[in-house]
Amino acid sequence: MNSIIFIDAGYLTKLLHIKNKKIDLLKLSNKLTNDSTRIKTIYYDALPLPINPKGRELYPKAQKFHNSIRKLNKFEIKLGRTQVIGDQYHQKGVDMRLGVDLVQYSMNKEIDKAILIASDSDFEYAVQKAQEVGIKVTLAYFGNSKINSKFLNTFDERIILNDELLDNCKL
Repeated sequence: MNSIIFIDAGYLTKLLHIKNKKIDLLKLSNKLTNDSTRIKTIYYDALPLPINPKGRELYPKAQKFHNSIRKLNKFEIKLGRTQVIGDQYHQKGVDMRLGVDLVQYSMNKEIDKAILIASDSDFEYAVQKAQEVGIKVTLAYFGNSKINSKFLNTFDERIILNDELLDNCKL
């Protein structure tokens, strides 16, 4: 059984920060695919905008982090963009890339299983399309996340990213 892990970096990063945890993404990927062959892990993110002092500080750190991920075995990074709306920074295009990739890999029968680390119910239709062609879709999520119950019930399998699992994936 071949699988791909699709990571919404915004979701994972935010909740790891809240939990004050630093993890090894390769260890996490291997734990989540212990019953299948991992084709790759795709990390969807957006770089900060270097338009103010904070952005200029974060930009090289994000680039360095992305470069470290690219060196991992069977990892890929796909970037959206960052947009300023009011005084807030928002990722754009990241969720769409993830959803399209999930459907594309599924329709091309390149995988048997997809594992999403995400919480956005906008992925529901992509999950359903993958399932229609026989792909088993798993959601890996933080138990304290506010996830739409209809979206949660869409998945074939759910894995809670609890402290025990995350501690086994420490850096």
